[in-house]
Amino acid sequence: MEKTEFTATLSEKIEIAKDVLQLTFTKPEGFLYEAGQFVQFLIPQGEKALPRSYSLSSIPTDDHLEFCVKILDGGVASAHFQAMDIGDEMMFRGPRGRFVVHENEHDHHFVATGVGLAPIMGMIRSLIESAGDHKPIRLIFGVRDEDDVFWIDRLEALKETSDLFEYHVTLSQPKPTGGWKGLKGRVTDHLLHHLMKHRYYLCGSADMVKDVRSLLIEHGVEAKDVHFEIF
Repeated sequence: MEKTEFTATLSEKIEIAKDVLQLTFTKPEGFLYEAGQFVQFLIPQGEKALPRSYSLSSIPTDDHLEFCVKILDGGVASAHFQAMDIGDEMMFRGPRGRFVVHENEHDHHFVATGVGLAPIMGMIRSLIESAGDHKPIRLIFGVRDEDDVFWIDRLEALKETSDLFEYHVTLSQPKPTGGWKGLKGRVTDHLLHHLMKHRYYLCGSADMVKDVRSLLIEHGVEAKDVHFEIF
């Protein structure tokens, strides 16, 4: 019987944006997954363990597992992750989910908001590092303001690695004195400028996914070409 429950050790914990933690764990032997999938962490709560789902931001060829976690007030998992020390162990189940890259003859177009970038980062990396895929890859990444932006260094590195990749960051409420020179507004404000025959991948809040999916379908994108994960 295939093993679906594993134990991993926390090896790194970094705050990469306001209320956002990047968690790195050891990779348990025998744990296999596809970029974009998620696991269910088993959060200790008294005598019980509460399952909480988090997408992997790492890719299968990495020698570690990485997650990007939003810290929520009163969140059981949030409190546990904040209290964890390097060397602490966590149990999890997985992998799970069907939010993975699908082979097709069209461009790959990703839309992420907040920590919804986590699985998409893995999916983009897997495409760029795959020798068999040579289609354009585009990302629109939306957050509230400058304090919420993260992983720009990684996106820049991917852009330098591949001429096929481009990304744009948009702030819905940039600070008046922040001097932001990038895009402004919600991700939906910048979709139709590049509306072509793409395979779309959306990840973020339920409202964002609903709005983007509706907009795409309204403008002729087939529902089968829109894949999503809700955070």
